[in-house]
Amino acid sequence: MKHKDLLKIALVLTMVASAGTAFASCTITTSTLMGGGTFSPSSNVSISVASSISSYSAYSQHLNGNRYYWACNSDPKLYYNTKNAGTTISVTPNSTDTAPSGFSSL
Repeated sequence: MKHKDLLKIALVLTMVASAGTAFASCTITTSTLMGGGTFSPSSNVSISVASSISSYSAYSQHLNGNRYYWACNSDPKLYYNTKNAGTTISVTPNSTDTAPSGFSSL
C-alpha cells in the first residue's frame, strides 16, 4: 500500500472517531450516575436518550402503560403515541429529531 493511501485511511479513521464523540445515546432502566447524583427511573420504566453538544431527544415508556412519550430540546411540547400495555417499543432517538410521525402533543 502506498504511503499516501495510508495517510488518507488514517485521516478518515480520525475523522470518524472524532465525529462519534460529539453524539451520545443510551437507554436507562436502572440506577445511573448523572450530574453528580444518582438517577433511578421507576420500576418498569425505560428512557432512551440521545444528545449532542447542543441538542437532545428522548423517549420514555412504562412496560404496563399504553403510551410512550417523546421530547426534545427545540420543542417545549411533550408528545405521545399509543402502544399495547405489556409491550416495549424499541426506539432509537437521535439528537436532531423532530416530532415523530404518528405522535400527538399533550
